Amino acid sequence: MAVRYLSERPFRVSEELLGSPLASPARRGFAFAVDCAILVLPSVAVALAAGLAALAVTRPASLAALRTLVFRSHTAAPAEVRSALRELAPLLVDLDAEGLSAEIVAAVRAGDLDAAAAALEGRNLVVALSFSEHVPPASAAGAVRFPLERLIPAGVRGLALYGVAALYFGVLTRGRRGATLGKRVAGIRVVRLDGERLTFLESLERFVGYLHIPGSLFIGLGDLWRDPNRRPAHDRVAHTVVLRNVRAATPGRA
Repeated sequence: MAVRYLSERPFRVSEELLGSPLASPARRGFAFAVDCAILVLPSVAVALAAGLAALAVTRPASLAALRTLVFRSHTAAPAEVRSALRELAPLLVDLDAEGLSAEIVAAVRAGDLDAAAAALEGRNLVVALSFSEHVPPASAAGAVRFPLERLIPAGVRGLALYGVAALYFGVLTRGRRGATLGKRVAGIRVVRLDGERLTFLESLERFVGYLHIPGSLFIGLGDLWRDPNRRPAHDRVAHTVVLRNVRAATPGRA
């Protein structure tokens, strides 16, 4: 393996960037909040799709029953609703769904699905998704919570929570504007110190550096004030800095 020697390249700042205004902590915080809000919907959509796909593979009849109860409960014939409840009752017990009565659990374990379906009639079925292992019980009286997250392997849940965010930050920060949608709204951008465009790997590396913030008990955020160039750990690891976008002065105006 070739021997490498210390170089000034990672520390060199492009002359075109010197003197550029830095993004304030407030702007950076606002941009991150906007990005988190934007990511909620696609992250939930990926997790929801994964849960339904897992159900379609393992218990397709239960998925059909779930569709009937969620989308057609008011229009389906009573016999169809009862059949759907018979099919779904064992899955609810297997998933330890919140809101199930001892009567329903006992009927399913005894193989009396008709009694289980009769006990489930009149109850509200709430299909819910949580990224946490600890979820609250069904809040409304008489409600049964269908815990969709328990159908999703933990790794897939992590992919939905972190993978979607990694792709979002990785692609947009590596883009020509060097900014996520939140950063565009806040009028700031990410640039490499040497002025070159970030590679996708560097952009992902910068995103992973965000984990340093909770890992340091949020002490690392102090670098936004302590560091003269406002570069927390995720900026230092990717050799980046966050700048404000400054519009060129219009000719003829002061």
